[in-house]
Amino acid sequence: MKKTILFLAGILALSLVKAQNTDLKARLEKHLYYLASDSLHGREAGSMDGVVARAYILEQWNEIGIEPFFTDEGFEIPFSREGLRMANLVGIIPGNDPVLKDEYILLGAHFDHIGYKNGEICNGADDNASGSTALIEIARLLKDNQSQLKRSVIIAAFDGEEKGLWGSEALASKMMNEGQIHQVKCMMSIDMVGWYAKNGKLELLGAGTFKDGKKLLEDNAGNLKLKISDFETAVMTATDTRSFARNYNVPTLHVFTGLKSPYHKPADDADLIDYDGLEEITCFISRVATQMASDPDFGPTGKVAYIHSGKIKPFELFAGAGTTGTSISFPKAGFTTDGKFGWNAGLSVQYNHKFMGYRLGASYEDTKCIFPNQADLYGSSFQYRHQAVEIPVTFILQNVDPTMRFYAGIGANARYVLRSSLGGNLNYKTTDLQWGYHFMFGMKLGHLFIEDYFINQLNDLFDTNAGEPKARIFVTTFKIGWVF
Repeated sequence: MKKTILFLAGILALSLVKAQNTDLKARLEKHLYYLASDSLHGREAGSMDGVVARAYILEQWNEIGIEPFFTDEGFEIPFSREGLRMANLVGIIPGNDPVLKDEYILLGAHFDHIGYKNGEICNGADDNASGSTALIEIARLLKDNQSQLKRSVIIAAFDGEEKGLWGSEALASKMMNEGQIHQVKCMMSIDMVGWYAKNGKLELLGAGTFKDGKKLLEDNAGNLKLKISDFETAVMTATDTRSFARNYNVPTLHVFTGLKSPYHKPADDADLIDYDGLEEITCFISRVATQMASDPDFGPTGKVAYIHSGKIKPFELFAGAGTTGTSISFPKAGFTTDGKFGWNAGLSVQYNHKFMGYRLGASYEDTKCIFPNQADLYGSSFQYRHQAVEIPVTFILQNVDPTMRFYAGIGANARYVLRSSLGGNLNYKTTDLQWGYHFMFGMKLGHLFIEDYFINQLNDLFDTNAGEPKARIFVTTFKIGWVF
């Protein structure tokens, strides 16, 4: 009961703060128009424009009264990579509990963008002037409400995100080296939050990494429509949570309004931002951070997204389709026909154990190839075609990486021919049940996979006992699909 009263008091205090800050929306617009202005030339990491953007953010932090997190080093924490000199800004709003103040809720947003693209400035209003702008005003709300905080709140402005999440990686590594990383109870990345109206919802990824995550977020939603996911799943759109979650098992939450803005394009300008939505999101994150920092029972579930865990799922479902190329070999004649394109589609289930995988699949195959006219081998030809169900069983060797996996396999396969046809009024009887071996190579990137199969039949394609020619079929399949 006492905890509930304290929480309600915190929400009331934040509501009063918002009411007093009637110019919150105006400040958000001011920050964002500056950070996404042509004068900053897209804020590329390692450029003087990035330095100017960082100076603006620091000026706001000093006005709010944020303190440096690394007291002996100040706000700017420099790092270098690939010949570029960059710096994160790291501040703190100290908590009030004698014990819990040494635990942290970390709120981060990257301020860099990509600079120019094809000679045009990419101002990066949504990506991520929106998150940097929100972070400034979230810090202001939390500072005004500091008396409610038991845990301390770290405010981090990251550099080098667009180069490969360099800034957040540098901070996570530094906090690990100084023995602080495991005191972080949640790391929240505010990345692209300027298009709420067009997206129709605020997306929150990672609620399953902390206790009662979905309820905590829903209780603070206000008028926002939320899309809440237990874990982060995106690979190509990774955010600054990655190093904290993957390397140190820190609970993380990615807050964003989707990819409907002009992502990495010159059109991502400040006049397209939804400032009403940005104001609501700023207040929402402030409420969430306040509850995380004030609730003594807030903590991790111990669960981590597979893309961050360094592990691969024990069971995976592959669904894919692709093209086939088929040829028929005649061993006695030393002759192989030319192929034609067909198609293949199917499902397979894979069990993974470290670097080994075992896969059972089923697919439908419609394939065709050239069949020689034995009376005129170098002249006219016919077409062989069949529709079949194929069952491959494959042993796979793979690297253990949940985001980018390369693998190779070998196995046995059976094919049951449903229908077959052969031109030229040839009445050869196709063997209904065909069997053979295959080998394959593949790559999995996030949920997407690409594979090449090479399938060789070992028994005869036709009934040789009836005097039909000894022949075997060889099928190459290129397949692309999705992993669930």
